[in-house]
Amino acid sequence: MDAVRNPYAPGAGTPPPELAGRADVIASGSTALQRIAQGRPTQSIIMVGLRGVGKTVLLNKINEVAEIEGFKPAFAR
Repeated sequence: MDAVRNPYAPGAGTPPPELAGRADVIASGSTALQRIAQGRPTQSIIMVGLRGVGKTVLLNKINEVAEIEGFKPAFAR
């Protein structure tokens, strides 16, 4: 692939142009937040993976979702 057009550009928390294939993880985070808001139990999400696969980017996205849904997350940037 052309190095200039390659969307993979590793960097700590650097968001890619698109979070392709991550909709299920984001939906799971949103569901967990909605259950918490209703006082219902939910399972934690533990993200594991090799360096550069997008764990921090997903955490940042779920943090955004939490803020949109009215949560005040404690998140160090």
